[in-house]
Amino acid sequence: MKRILFSVVVVLLSLSAQANSFYFAWNGIGVATKFNYNIGGSYGAYYYRGVARGLGLGTYEFYQTINTYYSREERATVGQSIRTSIQYRFFSPMIVLQMEPTGQFQMYFTGGIGELQSGGEAIQKKWSRAAWAPQTYDSTIDFTKILSKYTVRMGFGFTQFAKLGRNFHLFVNEDFGFMATPIADASGGQFAGLRTNPANILMPSYASLRVGIGLITHSKEKRFPWRLYAGKNDPGF
Repeated sequence: MKRILFSVVVVLLSLSAQANSFYFAWNGIGVATKFNYNIGGSYGAYYYRGVARGLGLGTYEFYQTINTYYSREERATVGQSIRTSIQYRFFSPMIVLQMEPTGQFQMYFTGGIGELQSGGEAIQKKWSRAAWAPQTYDSTIDFTKILSKYTVRMGFGFTQFAKLGRNFHLFVNEDFGFMATPIADASGGQFAGLRTNPANILMPSYASLRVGIGLITHSKEKRFPWRLYAGKNDPGF
């Protein structure tokens, strides 16, 4: 995977320096689409360059905090809950599509790998309160040690731009991403007995809203600086 991402970067840098290039840094917030516990902060940057009319290629790097809490069984006599508050650093290639002639509205697709960051929390609780059972229990299990060091994420999003001055632009970004691989291995039986598929918890999806500042090269004199194209001249749309 890392070799593929490195190859993408090399290809982008080898393209004409006169092509329109986009550099962005942003901060944002997101929520899990299932079992959401709290807002998960995110921040990062991405870069892409026009390679054809209406098409751009680039790279995408960001940090995402994943806050989830499975608690559907809390009232059950025998049950369990799962709470996560962890962070991954994601890096991936991205494909950008211009959605209208001005280029002011764009859509992108990403797919890459995430690396687990230190300092997170992953807690599983199991209990049995049955009076008829030979033994009752209420245990807390820290499963951070079995979290996947790497996970694969797929995503897409939409971006809208507004001019700020010179080559700088404000942008608002709506992003949706989902884990294509689980954040922990459920095959060992630790999550057996859950009243839902463990994948629903261990492969979370996130919807995020992000705001940031972008630098678009060669854009200050252009009427539509957000257009994607190869080379130094805007071909018109």
